[in-house]
This record gives sequence, C-alpha cells and structure tokens, in this order.
Amino acid sequence: MRDAWSRWVVAHPVWVLFGCIVLTMGLAGGLSKFQNNNDPRIFFTEDNPDFKRFVSLEDNFTANEVVLFVIHPENDNLFTAETLAAIESLTEDAWLLPHATRVDSLANFQHTEVEGDELYVAPLVENAAGLSEPELERIRGIALNEPSLLGRLISGKGHVAGIAATVTMGEGKTEAPEITAAAREMAETYNQRYPGIDFMVTGTVVFNQAAAEATEQSMSSTLPLAFVIMLLCLWLILRSVMFVVVTVFIITFSIASAMGVAMWLGIEFSPIVGMAPAMILTLAVADSVHILASYRHERLDGKAKADSIVESLRINLQPVWLTSLTTAIGFAILNFSESQPFRALGNVVLIGVLLAFLFSVVLLPALVMLVPHKIEPGRQRDFAPQMAALAGYLTQRYRAWLMGMSVFVVVLTACIGMNQINDVFNEYFDESFEVRRVNDFAMAELTGMHRIDYAVPAADSGGAMEPEFLQHMDDLINWLEQQDEVVYATSYTNVIKRLNRDMHGGDPEYYRIPDSRELISQYTLLYELSLPQGLGLEDQLDIDKSQARLVVMLENIGSHPVLLFNDRVENWIQDNWPEYMQTHGTGMDILFGRVTMRNIQSMLSGALIALVSVSVLLIIALRSFRYGMLSLIPNLLPAGMAFGLWGLINGEVGLAVSVVACMTLGIVVDDTVHFLSKYVRAKRELGLNTEKAVEYAFRTVGVALVATSLVLVANFAVIGTSHFYPNASMGLLSAITIGMALVVDFFFFVPLLVALDRRRKGVRA
Repeated sequence: MRDAWSRWVVAHPVWVLFGCIVLTMGLAGGLSKFQNNNDPRIFFTEDNPDFKRFVSLEDNFTANEVVLFVIHPENDNLFTAETLAAIESLTEDAWLLPHATRVDSLANFQHTEVEGDELYVAPLVENAAGLSEPELERIRGIALNEPSLLGRLISGKGHVAGIAATVTMGEGKTEAPEITAAAREMAETYNQRYPGIDFMVTGTVVFNQAAAEATEQSMSSTLPLAFVIMLLCLWLILRSVMFVVVTVFIITFSIASAMGVAMWLGIEFSPIVGMAPAMILTLAVADSVHILASYRHERLDGKAKADSIVESLRINLQPVWLTSLTTAIGFAILNFSESQPFRALGNVVLIGVLLAFLFSVVLLPALVMLVPHKIEPGRQRDFAPQMAALAGYLTQRYRAWLMGMSVFVVVLTACIGMNQINDVFNEYFDESFEVRRVNDFAMAELTGMHRIDYAVPAADSGGAMEPEFLQHMDDLINWLEQQDEVVYATSYTNVIKRLNRDMHGGDPEYYRIPDSRELISQYTLLYELSLPQGLGLEDQLDIDKSQARLVVMLENIGSHPVLLFNDRVENWIQDNWPEYMQTHGTGMDILFGRVTMRNIQSMLSGALIALVSVSVLLIIALRSFRYGMLSLIPNLLPAGMAFGLWGLINGEVGLAVSVVACMTLGIVVDDTVHFLSKYVRAKRELGLNTEKAVEYAFRTVGVALVATSLVLVANFAVIGTSHFYPNASMGLLSAITIGMALVVDFFFFVPLLVALDRRRKGVRA
C-alpha cells in the first residue's frame, strides 16, 4: 500500500502540487489574524500564587511600569541653576507622556518644613533658574541626606539624577511603542536644548519595548541571513539547485501552514512562540535532505527518476515518521507547562513537524518529478566512497574510538553541574543597544536593576498607623540596608520619621517612629492634605491604611540570586515579624525567576519522555528490544555533552537556553533513527555482517546526516552572532548540540554497536 501511494504521488505531481498549494493557502490564511503580545504577564496563569500576589499589589498600590529619564551634567554637578532648571522643566513635561499617571523627581520631591505649629509641604526645587548659591547649597544638603531620594532619584555623589514617570498600560502592553517613542523624542529635545547635559531614557517600559524591537530586528536581519547561509551550505554539500529549491518549498509550506493554523486557533505570537519557525525548520530540513539524499544515491546507481524517488520513500518513510512523531510527542509535553507561551510553542511546533512530514512525503516527491534537474551516474559524486572509507576506519579501530570517546563523554557530561539557572535581563542586549548602555550607566552611577515589592498587611483597617507596625517595617529596612546587594530600601516609614523630626524642630534625635498611633495619623493627615494631585501616598499605602508597601532595589545580580535574596528576606520576616505581618516578595524578577525554573523542568521532562518514546517506538518498529534501548545512548548524550560544554564556556541557563534540548530533539533523534534503521535493514534484509552493515548505513545515510548537521550548524551559528542574547545563546547552544549529535553517532555509537554486535557474532540481530 505504501508503494502504491508513492507511485500515485509520482504519477500525478501536478495534482499533488495544486492540492498542497490550496491546503497551504487555506491554513496560512490564519496569518491574517496575527496578534503580537509582548506583555510579560502572558507567562503566568491566573491561578499562579506568585502572579496573584503581584496583581493584588498593583491593585492596591500604583503599577510598576516606569519610564526613567537619566540626567547627567558634564560637570558632574546637579546643583547648578541650569541643571536644576532642566530637571524641573523635564519633570513638568514628563506628565505629558502618553498614559502618564505620576512623575517623581528631585525637583518635585515633597519637602517638609515646620514653622510654629504649621506644616509646610512644597517641591524641593522651584523656579530653579533664579536660585542663588546659598539656595543651591541648601537644596544640595537636603537632597544628599534624604533616604527617599538617594539611590533612586539622585546619586550619592550628586552627579546623576533620575526622573521616574509611572504609566498605565493595558493588557498586551500595546501602548509601549507609543510611550517609548514619546520619551525618546523628549530626551532628544532636551539634549539639544541643554548641550552640556546628557538626557538618557530607560525603565521597564523602554526595556520591554527594546526586547520587542530586538526580536523584530532578528527576524528581519539575523534569521534571514542564517537561512541564506543554510541554503548556501546545502548547495555546496549536495551540489544541486533542485535540492535547494525543493527544500525551500518544504520549509516555507511547513512554517507558513503551521503558523497559520496557530493563528486560526487563536494562539498569540510572543517572543517564545517566535522560536517555533526555527524548530520546525530543523525537522523540515532533515526530512527533505534524507529523502533527497537517498533519491540521489538511487539515481547515481542508474535507476530512473520515478523508481528512485519511490525507493527513497520506501526506505525513509518509517524513520522520517518516527522522528516526526517522537518530536511531536516531546513538544506536546510542553502543554503541562504553566506558561501559556510555552504551551503555545509546544502546540505550534507539534503542528509544524507533522505538516513538515506530510509535505516531505507528498509535496517533495511531486516537486522532484516537476523541477528540471540532472543527476548523471559517473559524472556526479555522492561521497559514498568517503563514507565507506570512514566506516571501514571506525570498524577497524572501534576499541580506540570507544575508549577515547568514553573519556570525552564522561568529562563533558560531568561539567553539566557547572551550569546554574539564571537570567541577567540587562545582558539580554549587547552594547550596540542604547538601552544596554543607559542601563549600565544608571546601575553604575544611580540606581539598581532588580526590584522586589512587599505588600505588608496590618492587623486591621488603619493598622498601618500603628507604631509597632511601622517599627517592624523600619527594622527590616535597617537590616536590608546592611546587605551587600541592596541599592536602596524604602517605605512609608521614611516619611513618618522625617515628619516626626521636622515637627520637633529638625532635631535628629526625633528621626524615628513616634510612639503614638494618634500622632502618626495626624502627621499623615496633615501631609496628605498638603500633597499636590498625582503625588499622593497611593504608591506607599493602600486606601484604608491596612497595608503598606516596602520596595527593595538590588544591584544587577541575575534572576536566581534575586530568588535567593528574597528567600533570605522572607526568612528574616518569619523570624522577626508577628504572624499578622507575614508576607512574600513579588515583582517581575521574582515571577520570571520562578517560572524559568518550572519551565526548564517541564521542557526537560518533555524531552525525556520523547526520548523514551523513541526507544519504545524503535523497539516496535525494528522489532528489537536491544536496539531500541541502545538508541537512548546517542539520543541522550548530545544534549548532555552540549550543556556540559556550555557550563565551561558560559554557565548560565535562562529561558532561551532552556528550550534548546527540545529545539534540537528532532535532529538528535533523526540521526539515531535513520542510522539504526539502515543498519538493521542491512543485517536483516541484506544479510550483511556487522562491518558491512555499518558500511551500508554510512553509504546510504552518512551523507544525509553530515549534510543535515552542517547545514543546521551553519544556520544556528549565524543566529549565534545576534546582538540579542536570548537569540545568540539559543543559536550557539543549538549549533553545539547538533554538532555533538553527529560526533556521538559516528564516533561513539558506531564503535559501540560494533563492539556489542561482535560479541554476539553468529546471533541474529
């Protein structure tokens, strides 16, 4: 039946091509429903306790979405009339940013003073252009001794300032491009207006927009270049324009159809889903090269075009189907991930690899019959003699290679432990990105990188005014300020201590929490009544004063150290605070740190289940428990060795790197399945001994394995040159893994097969 189907496809190529075009157009029509979602919230489910805590904090206090203007005068002195006037002016203009709800800066910091029984609250800087030297010195003295400003809106040296504009964005963060463009334009205007002062832009909004822009840049430049390099390598190895044309058709039809189906199903495009085309491409290339290489081998043996492609399909259909099925199973496991983008990635790739199989065994043979080409025996080489020579060399020296490779394998896999799960988000961008340069400067001279928020519950409504409550908060802040990673820690306690000091004539002895709830409530009421609109206490206290917010800013230490630091803080809270104040840290750094670890576990579980599935299916397909179990070795080792080498050269495994085991699974499995199927066929159908069976496998599939590996290594190596670290790390590690798969199959698995089968000499395989 299989041959009958193949012969029908070969006999009716025009109808097959027409049917595939109609199918692809129908499926790809879903691309019209394309939706891009760069909102980090899509990584978290509504029932995720960490996410619930984060949403609750944003509901009770102000949001964390910020545009940060960084101001640096060339003379390293903020406290001149010109610089303060620039900060004052930009503070006012920042309110005009789209969706701005609050602006905080050195200029509009609400400074408190007392005259008699009257409390006066006013901006620290007013009419800066006309300030005298004594007035400038007074402002300097206040600013450099104010904990609420230092490390947040002004540097300790008084040479860099920040203006933080809080903005509100809806689901999907579609406002980010508009806000970022307006902020950049505003900074450029001020750079021209004040040539002696540098105005730079960063913040969470700009950072997220830069990630979206970097992804678009990669898709418009790096990925197309990688694709071109891949096709060039394919042509250099196989020396056939027809092979390249047919492969491009299979890749294009597979990716377009898969992405179209995804859009029809309502799957949103995100940076994670953006990895799907590269994953589908790997198996589409592998399927095409195997079928085309076998076709070429048959043609060089003198067979006709139709008979050659039918024979190629006959010997490749089973391994190609096994590879596609097991890869699909591996990605289906990602549906157990708690993050929607990873579930979407799994489903898109699952659809893509099955469509790649369909197009490879239906469209490809039709194209071979339709695309003009020449394959002439005696005039074109298929590298079979070189493959046969390599087979002979390995079967003769299998003991030396087995021992040497065993040492190599053990050493590399032992280095896996040198990796740590960590994402340094600022380092996602190299120095060619402005946001990276500004962040590096801001972290070195002004503030930190990682923010953790704690919503601290009081005993009852209004309980945030209790002296005991505020004293506990102050104790934690004092402890935090002693930790090396902390840039600053702040809460409402800073305001209360400042008010208490000012209400006692500025006596520093009174810079502490008052002992009376009534007094604290009076201070708070007086202060709130004096604050201008938009600069209230909603960022520090909830509406009924039953919760207070504590904010900690950390240095650029990476996602995993942030989790460890938060664990230390929560342990301190557990040991030192009463039961009613117990709380947990939240923020995007906490959320992403934890979801990264859980998704890595999900993907590794998926890869492991897929590999076990490969072995089970091979046991059934090859009717051999022995060979099925042996297949685990070359399927497991490449990823292990690649991650071991990664531990030596990098050592950090983040979200992007974590998908590599799944991404390369298809190629790793493909190499093993195709080699084993040819090896077993040689022993069973052709009655060859071990040495001849190895030679047969090398002659028939060796060139395809080398071509597939080199083409994909070249493709991912080019992606590895990306300026965007997630793409660069994914590309580099994928190239390493695919290279390792070929090395393991040829120089470890083959000697192992020879060694084991020679011991069973005379026993039927």
